[in-house]
Parts: sequence; structure tokens; C-alpha cells
Amino acid sequence: MTRRPCRPLAEDRSALVDGSLPPARRERLLVHLVHCTPCRDDVAELRRLRESLRRRTSSEAPHDLAQRLVLIAGAEARAPLWCRPFRRTRRGTLTSRRRVRRLRAAAALAVGTSVVGAGALGWVAAPAAALTPVADPAVRAQADLGATLAQLPLVDPAVGAVVSADPADLTGRAPVGGRAPAVTGSRTIDAVTAAGVLRRALRAVDQVGYRGVQDVRSRSAAGTVAATVLVRAVPGQGSTAEVLDADGDAVASSTTPAPGPGRLPDDSAVDLLASHHRLEGWSDGQAAGRPAAVVQATRADGTPAARWWVDEATGLLLAQQTFDADGGPLVAAGFAVVEVDPPAAELAPLPQRAGVVAASTTLTLSNAPALAQEGWSCDERLAGLALVRLRSDGAAEPGAVHLVYSDGVSTVSVHEQRGALATGPDGSSWDTTLGAWTRTGPASLASWQSGDRVFTVATDGPSTLLAAAVASLPHEPSQERTTMGRIREGWGTLLADMKG
Repeated sequence: MTRRPCRPLAEDRSALVDGSLPPARRERLLVHLVHCTPCRDDVAELRRLRESLRRRTSSEAPHDLAQRLVLIAGAEARAPLWCRPFRRTRRGTLTSRRRVRRLRAAAALAVGTSVVGAGALGWVAAPAAALTPVADPAVRAQADLGATLAQLPLVDPAVGAVVSADPADLTGRAPVGGRAPAVTGSRTIDAVTAAGVLRRALRAVDQVGYRGVQDVRSRSAAGTVAATVLVRAVPGQGSTAEVLDADGDAVASSTTPAPGPGRLPDDSAVDLLASHHRLEGWSDGQAAGRPAAVVQATRADGTPAARWWVDEATGLLLAQQTFDADGGPLVAAGFAVVEVDPPAAELAPLPQRAGVVAASTTLTLSNAPALAQEGWSCDERLAGLALVRLRSDGAAEPGAVHLVYSDGVSTVSVHEQRGALATGPDGSSWDTTLGAWTRTGPASLASWQSGDRVFTVATDGPSTLLAAAVASLPHEPSQERTTMGRIREGWGTLLADMKG
């Protein structure tokens, strides 16, 4: 079976032939053409079509065609040829110059009509609308980031639930309850021991049941938000988290299933963390009134990136903190009250925050190069973080792609979707430096239009990480759809169908 040209790149191929493709997209398409024979053949066909149409834009019929029509008609012709098919005319040329001009005009009209007809056919064959409107992609991006954090091994489920909440429902006032500060201790441990402590905590995720109350605080440019989270976990079933605001009202909830294929293997999670940070810690820390080992991930410049308090008796993660680039607190979460191994009971799932799932098919990371050849931004690294998860909307020719990057501490979620951004997300403002609509809170978000796609980036990391991620992704001008552009796109579709 003959392989067809890649339909998502039809507009780019037409723009390439027309000389109107922006430099960045032109470079990506040229790389794609090196590996895709059907698309190369389609570009060659479009070039031939364009050249053919260009040659046929003359308003005057060719001289030899006019002369042949005159000879056929004859000097004494008074009726159309189809009215007298058996009459023969005398050889020679028509003496009436006016008749010659009329016949030439008729020939020019016939040629012009064929060109107009070709244009009309291309116009009709093209899609009626160039881009589908995309409404408030931040809702989906925020919900997906929260769900992603809950599935990452070294992130407390309570943090993922708070990230999924609407920032307007959270305040900086003291939450219900409260907890004693977690302390680090004085007896240091080396990197090997610290890695072993984290691996023990990861194994405890599906082995230790608990219920309790956690205090979560997050600091951003907009200020500090705080929430109390009621958490519960049942081995083999998963965990639930219900977010309360400062008045004790439930504003968000989430259910995380037991670890499955979507979760990073324990060794991979610790190896990812160790590849970006130096591991160290203390053996005599304390959190939630329980003895704990403390692991710290330290950046190359010596500033702390994150800390985890792991229960000495059970391996349960009791508390965690993340820090910004200057070592200041970013997110802090931990138990105020905890009961380990409560009586077993069925775990009742809690409702999730509504969102539109655009990319729901999990892919292996080996699919990234193929998606990149089709024009998607699927780099193995982004802003210093490694690609750890890849999803699409499941179509053979995807219309949406979701990528997750992490260094073991911070996470960046990237949504890339074909369409046109209808308006800025709710609660956002335009950042001229980043060239994007941005919003801060437990999750920092940025959304913008680039060419024929909408990018939305969400992260639980510092504002500097968001800025670096946004700057690393494409920012191409959007193209207005012209009449000739629509005709070219229509003919590209027709030729692809005829060759297929």
C-alpha cells in the first residue's frame, strides 16, 4: 500500500512551495523531508502545479491556437462548428481581422475559465476552517499537572491535590489544624545511605496504610497559599486527598490508584534525582512527632533543592519541602496528625476536578523522534529537565501531545495542541517578556500561540524554571489564511487523495 504524505504538514508544505513558511517551521519541515519520501514527492508535485498555474495566467490566448481556430472556422463561417459537422471549408486564412480578434478572445476566455475553475476546485476542497479554537487550556493543564505529580514517586499526593485546586479557593491564612516544624537533625549520612532511604520510602507507598491531616503551603510571586488536606491510603488500592480551605470547606479532591505502568520505577526515580543533584542527609530528624531520616537533594551551587522526611519505623513519607533557586522555601507539605496502619477498609474514590483530556494515550519515549519529525516539539531535555513521560490524543496523526519533564524535584508539564488560542486563560495576564499569558499559584502556568499550535506549560517549580521552559519552546507568528493559501491547501488534499 502506497504511503500518503503526512496530512498535518499539508499547510506547511504548501507554504514552503509558496515561500511564506516561517524560518523555524521551514527548518523543521526540511528535516522531515529528508526522511519522508511521500512528503518530498508531494512538495515536488505542488511545485509543478504552481509553475503550471503561473504559466497559465496570461490574459491572451497563444497565437498558434488562435490561428488554428480561424482555419477550422473558415472565412465564410456563419454558424458554430457543431451545427454543420459535414461541411468542409476552403483552405486559407480568414480575411476578417475582427473575426480573428473575436476568436482569440474566446480562446483566452476558455484558458482563463480553466484557471479560475482550478482555483475554485482547490478552494472547495480545502477545509472550511484553518484552526479549531482552543478555549482556556490552563484548566486541563493544571488538572493534568496535579494528576502527574500524584503519580511521581517522590511527590506527596497531598501536593498534587493542592496543585489541582483553583488558586482562588486557597488563601494565605493559617489552615485548619497546623503541624510542628520538621527538623533535620545533626548526624549526617552519605549519598549511598540517602539513596537507600528514598528507595525504602518508595517501596512503602503501596505497603503502608495511613490516614491523617496534612498541612500544605506554597509560595509564589502572588503570595503564599495554604490548605489542609485530609489523606488516606489503603495498600493495593491507592490513596485519596481532599483539600480544605482556611474555613474548612472542601475545594478540591483527588484519587490516586495504586502504582501501575504510569509510575516511574523506584530505581529510575532515585537515579533521575541523583543525576541532577547531590544526595546527603541526616539520620536523626523528626516530623509529625515521629523519628525520621532526612534526605536532601543539593544543587551544584550548594543550595538545597528539596528535602524528604522518611519515617524510621515504616518508611512512610512524613514531610517534604522544595526550594527556589536562592534556597528560599517554595512548597512545604507534611502531616500534622497521622495514624499508621489503621483498620483496613474499602477506599472510596473522590470526585476529580473537571477538565478536558486532550492527550490520553501513553506512549513510550522512543516515540519522541517520530513525533518530532512530524513537527511536534519533543526534545529529550527542556530547561535542564529530562523527558520522563509522553502522551498523545491517540490519533494516527496526533492533534495534541502532552510531555512531562522532571529532575526528580521539579516537574514541567507541556501541552501542545493544534488550534487557535481563543483568549487568555482565566486569571492570567499577558507577560511581554515571556510572550505568553501567565498565572501564578501552587502551579505556575503559561499559554501562548505559536504558528498553528497552542502551547501550555505548567510547573510546580520556581518562576525561573517556568521562564526557562517557555523560552525553550517555539514562538512562531501565527499565519493568516489567504485565498491562494486555501487553494494550495485544497489542491494538496486533492493530490494526496488521488495518489493514495
